[in-house]
Amino acid sequence: MNFCVYLDSGTEIHGYIVPDGFSTKPCIRVRLNDEDREAELFTWVYIEGAKAMGAHETGNVGFVLTDDIIPGISTAAKVEIYDPETRLIIYRRIQPEHIHKKVLRLETAYIPHRELDLGLRPYFQFFECGVERFGFETIRQMLEIIHHPSVYVSGRILQRAFLSYISYNTDTTMVALRDPFYELASRIIVFSRANRQEFSFVSPRDKMLFKPVMNLFDGLAFHDEEAVTKAIRYAPKEALNLLASPFTQQLVASNPTDMPTLDDVTKALDSLSQFTVFDPGRDDTSYPKIIAATLGVPENLVQMKPPVEAIQRLADVLRQISRVEHLLEVDLLLYHFIERACEDATAA
Repeated sequence: MNFCVYLDSGTEIHGYIVPDGFSTKPCIRVRLNDEDREAELFTWVYIEGAKAMGAHETGNVGFVLTDDIIPGISTAAKVEIYDPETRLIIYRRIQPEHIHKKVLRLETAYIPHRELDLGLRPYFQFFECGVERFGFETIRQMLEIIHHPSVYVSGRILQRAFLSYISYNTDTTMVALRDPFYELASRIIVFSRANRQEFSFVSPRDKMLFKPVMNLFDGLAFHDEEAVTKAIRYAPKEALNLLASPFTQQLVASNPTDMPTLDDVTKALDSLSQFTVFDPGRDDTSYPKIIAATLGVPENLVQMKPPVEAIQRLADVLRQISRVEHLLEVDLLLYHFIERACEDATAA
């Protein structure tokens, strides 16, 4: 989906929304001042580029909102426009409390720390977290918003796939690392249940990609050390490789099936050096504090859940399995260099 609101003069709001379906008739909903009452309307303004570039069948994807169409829009302090199908809010009228920054928080945990994001929602004109559930074009559009000064995007995306948009249109980037064994443990626990339980953060795309892993660990009693060890030792290489060094992969891969190599460690370190905020994950308090300080908001607005005991226990089991150490080899080496750099900095 492509979208843009490029003018809000107060009396008029101009924009467009191009749905993923070539023949789909675009629709928007408009809400004023947080009221329950909403107005729904189909777009009607012809946008030459949408038709000429083959993005939409008719090109009638634009809209111009005035008091004649949405009574009270010119005097409303708050205006929200959203796509009713995805519930994505494509536009909010700017507020005095909105932070004039364009922020990307790269989520590296498979079980997302959305609690880091949600307290920040009132402070940004455009805000969306968990963006990995959207398609490439929609995420690209979020990162490419140029008409709003206040943007916050968070999600578990492949950085390299969006690097050109991040580089020229994002001024604040944030990322954190965590213990590679803990991250693997969290993925095994989720995937062991994913065939029978719905998780909001497991996208249809991931269900296809990780299906071999889900089948491999389906119903695994992860509290049974012997069962876990046996499942991993005898797992098909092709399935297990889907879990290889996910942190490095997220920083350097162009495709979710790309296997990270030792040569990628240097690239990953270089990538990390470009972030405005990087937290090595040595404790559970520093990352939210740094985020709050960087954005200039009260510390209590940014919270982070502590490690889950069941996941930590499984992580301790995984540390004893040599095949797991090889599986995470690239992330462990990257983590080693980061830890050493932190120790050197502390000593200095």
